[in-house]
Amino acid sequence: MSIQKYIAYLKTIETGSITKAAAQLGYTQSAVSRMIADLEKTWGVTLLTRNRSGIEISSEGLMLLPKLQVICSGYESLNRAVSEIHSFTSGSIRVGTFSSFACGLLPAITKAFHETYPHISFNLMNGEYSEIAGWLRKGLVDCGFVTLPAADDLDATFLVQDSLVAVLPLGHPMANAPYYPTDLLAGEEFINVREEQDYEIGKFLDGLQQRPKFRYESSDDYSILSMVEAGLGVSVIHELMLTPNRYHVIAKPLDIPITRDIAIAVKKDAALSTITQLFVDHTKTWARQQFLSSIQG
Repeated sequence: MSIQKYIAYLKTIETGSITKAAAQLGYTQSAVSRMIADLEKTWGVTLLTRNRSGIEISSEGLMLLPKLQVICSGYESLNRAVSEIHSFTSGSIRVGTFSSFACGLLPAITKAFHETYPHISFNLMNGEYSEIAGWLRKGLVDCGFVTLPAADDLDATFLVQDSLVAVLPLGHPMANAPYYPTDLLAGEEFINVREEQDYEIGKFLDGLQQRPKFRYESSDDYSILSMVEAGLGVSVIHELMLTPNRYHVIAKPLDIPITRDIAIAVKKDAALSTITQLFVDHTKTWARQQFLSSIQG
């Protein structure tokens, strides 16, 4: 392999001795001499000159030296990257996410990633879409989950679509209906999700002919699900909050479909670490596999 001959020649120049080069590389002295001779024969040049003090690089070798150094450096870098892919011993990734995705799909994505890369640790930062975009710009997270359309300075790839659903207690009159008519919300005991920044549910409610009156309000999605389970009223939440559904509640699609497109994003033109690139690629593949499974099923 030519690259081994290049390395043997550079090590000989570095040590100033074929014997020392052979010892450091684990070859015999004759093997290193033969590799250098092969290069000289192939290229038709003299690479080493010999004098009383030993050997030194020839004028031709001096001309070729920078090129050989670049090739060998690239080879070492490639080997390190391959080694990282196959045998991570440590490493971490910082991921920005919002609560419904963190609870709904991210555990499955992370579990599948850890089956291949078990020693990577995750630092999850929970926030609103705009917060996550800001973290990406400042380099506080390596990648993040946002909704589309994303800001121009982010490189975002669509993963899944999520919908708003009505959440009803067991035994609700609409429990067996194919969907929940939104005009009924005005007459319900309504449990509202208090949003701090994105206001997706608030915008939906504001667009109704008659906005429901809030009987209860909470910023915690799980508190709302517990209240619905207890029969205190109905609510509207993102379907991802029910993946998996650990509550005894009924989710119904709305007669007015409201969806959001969820994407994984990185800062545009950012130099991604190997770990980040692996996780982003893994997440995209996972989403494609889930989509194929859904249409085949």
